[in-house]
Amino acid sequence: MQAPTDTLRNAPCRTVASRFSNTPDVTALLAAFCFFLSAVEYMLPKPLPFMRLGIANLPILLAVDLLPFRWFLLLAAAKVVGMSIISGTLFSYVALFSLAGTMVAALVMRGIRKSGRQAVSPVGISIAGAVTSNAIQMLIARYVIFGEVAWLIAPLFLATGLITGTAMGLFAAHFAANSQWYACALKGTEFSPPASSGTQSSDTAARRPKQKSARAQRRDSRRMKRREAYEARINAVYSALAGIAVAVFFLFQRGLFPKTIFLVGFILWAWLAGKRFSLSSTLVVSLGIVAANLLIPSGRVLARIGPLAITELALIEGISKALTFEGLMYLSKAAIMPSLRFPGRFGIIIAQAFRYYDRIIEYREGLRPKSFVRDIDLLLQKVWAQA
Repeated sequence: MQAPTDTLRNAPCRTVASRFSNTPDVTALLAAFCFFLSAVEYMLPKPLPFMRLGIANLPILLAVDLLPFRWFLLLAAAKVVGMSIISGTLFSYVALFSLAGTMVAALVMRGIRKSGRQAVSPVGISIAGAVTSNAIQMLIARYVIFGEVAWLIAPLFLATGLITGTAMGLFAAHFAANSQWYACALKGTEFSPPASSGTQSSDTAARRPKQKSARAQRRDSRRMKRREAYEARINAVYSALAGIAVAVFFLFQRGLFPKTIFLVGFILWAWLAGKRFSLSSTLVVSLGIVAANLLIPSGRVLARIGPLAITELALIEGISKALTFEGLMYLSKAAIMPSLRFPGRFGIIIAQAFRYYDRIIEYREGLRPKSFVRDIDLLLQKVWAQA
């Protein structure tokens, strides 16, 4: 990333024994930052079910110069696993897309940065990562969801990667040049704890989100009660193992009827587990997958809508892929619980990242569009100083 400005080189970083030398802790905080940005990104509308704008890659861009290679790859893997747990997509194709795109993009960004040294700007690194990630995801989508029609979507998808990669590169460079937390992390010295947020309390209070309607509050209350009751009775590891076993069995189903029955069962399971989901979004995504498969005719013509021919085999294949995609999504939502932890060092990093994530969520209302960079920097400082 771009070197800090002269002002930040003189930032109040204290020359003391620094926690920044604790690489696992730095990795965990950056992973938590990924989780937070992934959660924000997950709520944004997108034209394709696996398409992302890439804002969750900001910590990975910052980590190119901050973490050793092994920890850099661990951060990329932790990002995928953590966001999959938060969004409930660990067993779905979305996790596959994300894992492949993120890991390959991370390798490309790291390789370009180290081979080009300072010759390649953060924007160039970001573009390379975004385009590579989109290309890998498009390749997987060709064989998993869309078939040959994926090549028709590819130019738009790659162009989107170029645009989002440029935007993220510019933002990452600006953040690296104006972040006290990042400046101190590069120096390996601690900063003075940030001032109390009392000066922002009135401003923050004025920007409180609108209260939900009474009906929405009752609905959320009932859902949380189901979730608490479910998590009190079900072990997170056993639930995940059951999800894996059911996913394997589900993927061997070939007929539309059994796949439909499984999907209904997974939706019911997710409801009992108190997970949040939208049937309307499910329908829209499913129709999009079916429509994409109809673009390449196959089999007997059933009907025509203008120039589009609805063919039997293409329709069946599109419905089958939509049922599989959404079935795995709901199964993952149902089987993956927030308390799921992984063994070994990776599990420790994930657990610590979720602790940091809880702190980030606690302070998130201090983020404002007009001072987003400064607010994110203060957020990182607060979470790091109060850990």
